[in-house]
This record gives sequence, C-alpha cells and structure tokens, in this order.
Amino acid sequence: MLSVREAADILGISQKTVYRWIQDGRLPSHRLGGQHFLERSEVNNLVIREGRRPLPDAAVETEGNEDISLLETLARGGIFYRISGTTKKDVLRNALNMIKGVDESVSDPLFQMFVAREELASTGIGDHIAIPHARGSLVGYISQPILSLSFLETPIDYGALDGQPVFALFLLVSPNVRTHLRILARLSFCLHDPEFKQAVLSQASRETILDTLAQTEARLQRDS
Repeated sequence: MLSVREAADILGISQKTVYRWIQDGRLPSHRLGGQHFLERSEVNNLVIREGRRPLPDAAVETEGNEDISLLETLARGGIFYRISGTTKKDVLRNALNMIKGVDESVSDPLFQMFVAREELASTGIGDHIAIPHARGSLVGYISQPILSLSFLETPIDYGALDGQPVFALFLLVSPNVRTHLRILARLSFCLHDPEFKQAVLSQASRETILDTLAQTEARLQRDS
C-alpha cells in the first residue's frame, strides 16, 4: 500500500495530479482519516499503461518500512474493556494510560498530540469506531509502533461522519511517519473484513479478536 506522495514519486507526477486522478476514478484508493492509500499493483498497472517501466518495491521503501504485522502491533499495545469517560478528552486520556510500552514521561505530550489531531477533524470513521492518532510530530517518542484497542464503558459522541456514538477506540502510536501511514492503511483494510469488524463491534474476548485479526492478515497477505 502506498501513500499519495509515494505514488506521485513512482508516476513522476505531482501529488495534486494523483489526487485529481483519484477523484476521476483513474486511480482506485482507500480513504482513512482524510488520507488516501493506493494499492501498489494499481499504481504499477497505471505506469505500464503510460508506457513506463514499473519501479521495484525497493524504490519506494526506506529504513523503518519493513513489513508490519498488525497482530503483533495490537498485541504489543493491548486490548482493554470498560474504559471510563464521558468526553473525548476523558476517554483519550484513560485509554492512553492503559497502553503497554508508553513511558509515563511521554504520556502527557502524546495526549496533547492526540487532542491536537482531534481538533483538526474527528478520527471517528463510522460504525462506532474511532482511530485516534497523533500527527507527524509524534516521531521519536517510541522505537516500535504500538496499537491498542479500548472499549468504552459508555459510548460517546465523537463527531464521527455517520453521527453514531463511538465505543471502540484504536489508539496508534508510531515511531515514524512512514510506519504510521502503513499501519493506518492496514488497519483500514482489516476493518473492511466482516469477521474482524464483527469481532470488534461485538466486543469479543482478547483471544477472539487477536485470532480473527491473524486470519484477516493472512488473507490480506494471500491476496496482495
């Protein structure tokens, strides 16, 4: 999966042109949190149609861009239930405090980054799910990506596009922007899988959620 910038580099065009092609339907994309992600195969197919040679995977890979396991990332952060709070700030603070691997010395700066991101636009993606994540200034706080899933004790108004209250929060903390975008894209794909999404919406056990995610990622790998 590629960001708009990576696709623009491969195609030798501006990011503005990539966005126009997405709007025109020339380049299929997946949208998450206001950002577009594109399948590498779709970009390479377009390169071939344009009469150019597709770039190898290594041409758009950089340090820290190794294959990411969403399962390992979520297991690292943890799955939590009955998180209290009646406002967005309350639940963000309480959910962040639960995450494994986040040192207390950086929890407050991270919280402020989460809040700043929400002030730009809600990360509620619909269907009672939100994916709070910090902006690019998050880089440098941790060495490995961490994803947690917190189920709220009381659903809250999160400003989601569909107007539905949110009770499932995927909090994402990443060591660099490239990894951050890749995890967001992979999580978006997995949440389109009916079995994994149902496991989340039904607030299934930790074991069930992780097992279902493992199966979903395995299918994703086979289909990619």
